[in-house]
Amino acid sequence: MRSPWVKALTALVLVDALGWAVGVLLTLNYIFAYRTLPIFAGIRLMSGPFETLGIDTMFVAGLLFVVVSALKLLAAYWIWNLRMDGVVLQFILLALSAIFWYGFALPFGPPGALLQLIAVALAWSNFSSVGAPERPFWS
Repeated sequence: MRSPWVKALTALVLVDALGWAVGVLLTLNYIFAYRTLPIFAGIRLMSGPFETLGIDTMFVAGLLFVVVSALKLLAAYWIWNLRMDGVVLQFILLALSAIFWYGFALPFGPPGALLQLIAVALAWSNFSSVGAPERPFWS
């Protein structure tokens, strides 16, 4: 049976993955159509340090961010199945996402990551390392 913390962590990872993937895809669609960044509620979306690289480079970086976000769906699936490699993959993807949060000036990334890290800490004892050797290889 899954603990509430594993369920919460899975939900957080899913929201993180789908939220960024869908949001960035919509912005990339606008960039592709109009070759400029969209403005929503007076805020220029995805405008950050990456903007100095040009619109084409931003488009490619946005696609890479969508791929990183889509991989979080795999991490969520593994986390739901209580696999430690899902947690490890999510750590790696959070680190990669941080590059895009900075480059696109996305303020909601770090608070979401903090919530996920807290949920991982609280759910840590539920995970197993499938296929891990019973004793370390050096002994």
